[in-house]
Amino acid sequence: MKRALQICAVILLAMAAVGLASAQGDPFVGTWKLDVAKSKFDPGPAPMSQSRTWEASGKVSVEGVSASGKPVAYAYTVKSDSQEYPVTGAIANGADKVSTKKIDSNTVQANFTRAGKHVETATFTASMGGKVLTIHAVGMTPDGKPFENMAVWSKQ
Repeated sequence: MKRALQICAVILLAMAAVGLASAQGDPFVGTWKLDVAKSKFDPGPAPMSQSRTWEASGKVSVEGVSASGKPVAYAYTVKSDSQEYPVTGAIANGADKVSTKKIDSNTVQANFTRAGKHVETATFTASMGGKVLTIHAVGMTPDGKPFENMAVWSKQ
């Protein structure tokens, strides 16, 4: 019985270590701050500020202040299974669902939809050192106008 408990303890410790190493190895996990000066929003205007928290579970939460000075908050889930997950809060493109796929260890592509219609493709690229996140987003606003944004984020 004592031997079985030791084996279970070793297995549990190994699983915890693998989970921790996996989370630390994911370059997207962490808190990011938008570098407005290095970013480009076409047609604009850029938000005043934003921060993004990317959890090891894949949950992404964004909070900030819009160009008009209003608070902004939304969240979605990034999983590499191409399944659709809900978007909560007021995302600028009006999306209500997102599906994502991992392109490589430092690149994720997300497709946002609104009422079943594609509204945005965003490519998330983490730098090799894991200090910079670039999001290239192309799509349509809720009123049907095209946009193309290149947002640069710094890891905090």
